[in-house]
Amino acid sequence: MTRLLGPADPGDGSLLIRGGVGGIRFQWEELDHAASVLSLLASDTAAVATALAQLDAEVAELPWRQVQLLPPGVGAGAIYEEARGQVGASLYSTMGGAASLAGTAGRLRSAVDAYAWADDAARAATESARRASVVTARALAREAIHRGALDVGPIDLLEAPGGVSGTASDIVAFDGSIEGVVARISAVEAEGPGVFEVLRLGTQMQPVHLVVLPGTQSGLVGDARGSNPFDAGGVAEALAVDSRHTEAAVREALRRAGAQAGDALILAGYSQGGIHAVNLAREAGLGASYDVQLVVTVGSPTGWHTTADTEYLHLEHAVDPVPLLDAIPNPDDPHRTTVTLTHQVPPLGREADGSVEPWGLGPAHKLGNYAAGARLVDASTAPSLGPATSLLASAATRGSARRSSFTAVRRPDPLPAAQTAAGGRAADGGSRLWP
Repeated sequence: MTRLLGPADPGDGSLLIRGGVGGIRFQWEELDHAASVLSLLASDTAAVATALAQLDAEVAELPWRQVQLLPPGVGAGAIYEEARGQVGASLYSTMGGAASLAGTAGRLRSAVDAYAWADDAARAATESARRASVVTARALAREAIHRGALDVGPIDLLEAPGGVSGTASDIVAFDGSIEGVVARISAVEAEGPGVFEVLRLGTQMQPVHLVVLPGTQSGLVGDARGSNPFDAGGVAEALAVDSRHTEAAVREALRRAGAQAGDALILAGYSQGGIHAVNLAREAGLGASYDVQLVVTVGSPTGWHTTADTEYLHLEHAVDPVPLLDAIPNPDDPHRTTVTLTHQVPPLGREADGSVEPWGLGPAHKLGNYAAGARLVDASTAPSLGPATSLLASAATRGSARRSSFTAVRRPDPLPAAQTAAGGRAADGGSRLWP
């Protein structure tokens, strides 16, 4: 483990990719589909063999006495004999093909059934572990809120100078790469506590909005305790109340940025922001109003969450402790790809005053480390990465984006802490962590 902590590896490093269209579950689903196709082909071929058998019988019933008036091998007799031979050969060949197809389909089906049995057992064990982990995480978060150790409450968007409430729009470069997403997260982090952004990509007729959410922050928005919605209380909000307040703030930010219902949406988040992004993508969240096409998380524990109807790309480093907090792997689903980075972790950087960057949660959790990993992802041709990279590239054809920046500030929740902690169920009566 410690061998990955040191100077940056000048080589390409390596990626361990799980899930997506190159994942084992998708491959077995394709084999299952192939077995069904082969079964249909075997059935169709058997039907052809039946038709040939009928034709053979009809040819045999021809007035052979008339066609054999001439000596064998001469005239119509020869034609008759050749026709019967061809029909018979076709019949036996088709029967053999049907049997071969049926045998191959049967062997594939047996293999798929064996895998399905093992996969169901693995899913049951994983789901049991996931539910236990979710129960523990939610209970801890609710207890912290109940005791007043962590703050959770509604979020306002501060009014920007110049009278434009909550926004400061400009044009920024964005090349549609995974590294570009990490760069935008770094830019948001550098702007100060409580800042997140919405980028308008795509075209005028078909806009795509990219929401960029930061990780956990220690700074305050103003001087009030608990004013930064992305402090440790933001993690509790994500776990205990399914990012309810962050969702409302992001929804308002999208409205101010000009997003319309049904517009395409990409959600990207780092650390805590990744947990919010996965929560917001669900049908009970922003998925009810927008076409959530992609979720990108960087250094986030997301194994607690089930897969919604969208594409996911999770970046995790092998020695980053934060993605391991969920204690379970992300699901291996066709639309959910987890990339475990194993490249050497760069050393801590330098601050503007020349001092060494704070340790924080460790070098592996730094955005500089994930920027290096993102470059490896962008250079990879792995099939599972194709959907996410294609969605980003198609959204960023202009090479730039209109940026709307927002500063979020948490205000005290008017509900008592105990009531807030107990209200961690989604509006539809379910939970985005617990389906």
